[in-house]
Amino acid sequence: MTEQTVTQSPEGPRIPQQSEFPPGTEFVVKEFDVPLAHLPYRGESSWVNWYGGTQKPYDPQWLTVDNNWPAQSFEAWVALIADSMHQ
Repeated sequence: MTEQTVTQSPEGPRIPQQSEFPPGTEFVVKEFDVPLAHLPYRGESSWVNWYGGTQKPYDPQWLTVDNNWPAQSFEAWVALIADSMHQ
């Protein structure tokens, strides 16, 4: 797998497809409505925030033990993105 960089989508807000994420990606919900993805890269990792339908780098220092949890499914995770695009 080649290393990927996190950039905003040039097409604007959109719903990502699961096939866009590398194997081992964790889909996380922060504080009930923020869809985060934890992406593995060559022994390192990167976090992105998909709120609003565009991916943005996310600083994991904002995560605490009680403010985030694994998404129930990829479908539930993308539903949060869709909801955030209508706000």
